[in-house]
Amino acid sequence: MDLNLRLVRYFVAVADAGTFTKAAEQLHIATPSLSQQVRKLEETLGVSLLERDHRGARLTEAGRDFLEESRALLVAAESAVGAARRHKRSSSGKVRLGFLAGGAGELTRPIVDEFHRREPDVELELTQLAWGDELSALTSGRVDMVVARPPLESHPRLRRVVLFEEPRVLLMAHDHPLARRRKLRIADLADVVQVDTREGTRDWRNWWSIDPRPDGTRPTYGPMVNSIEEMVQVVATTDAVAITGAGVASLFRRADTTSRLIADAAPSTVELVFLASDMPSAVERFVAVALGLSAVLGTR
Repeated sequence: MDLNLRLVRYFVAVADAGTFTKAAEQLHIATPSLSQQVRKLEETLGVSLLERDHRGARLTEAGRDFLEESRALLVAAESAVGAARRHKRSSSGKVRLGFLAGGAGELTRPIVDEFHRREPDVELELTQLAWGDELSALTSGRVDMVVARPPLESHPRLRRVVLFEEPRVLLMAHDHPLARRRKLRIADLADVVQVDTREGTRDWRNWWSIDPRPDGTRPTYGPMVNSIEEMVQVVATTDAVAITGAGVASLFRRADTTSRLIADAAPSTVELVFLASDMPSAVERFVAVALGLSAVLGTR
């Protein structure tokens, strides 16, 4: 039996969304087409996977069993593609580095420059990633490593090298009432409105928002943002605030924003993250350069 992975992905999307309409929106295809594709999968398997009614789509018993195996199949397929891509690059003299906006803060440029100086024949390809895209970029083979700010999704082959730690700060408009303080504590944030985002994992969003607070209360959320650039713009033009790393606040400094140390917030780590596999030697050398410079220069 030839199983089309695209159809399997469509089925998983419908199962997760609960309706064909929502799944079609997420997949950017027409709802009737999605329904036809899932029907085609059911015909291939010779079994009904979903019960369709006016309320949506519910898994049959066979569908529940197939869903569990489908997730494992898709992960294995993505891992296989990633392994093939990494093998192809192992002797190509190329390092693909993924990063979020802000990267390694003000250490990013020195690390890149020093690597170019030491390895002039190795191409360094930089790819900016969306919040929460780190693991999928690694497992798919789009990048060899990522400059990341945990927490991250777990993966059995995930390896992490800490470059440095930096404090978390509150980013706000220059005339925000809390800007009058020299430094803050988490309790001082009780009455502020924080930006929110749909990006990243829930654990990642909660950690950066300090949600819940030590006393069990939850932050008040306001404007939704999808990138650091949006976050800075919203903070500059509204009363909303954001918790971020000191390096990010410094890198995106503007005349109409300011930041204050949150003294009792756990620090953020900036890490190089990669998968334990046959890592190209050029990638190993990049890790060595980054570690060496972070030890010498420290946080900026």
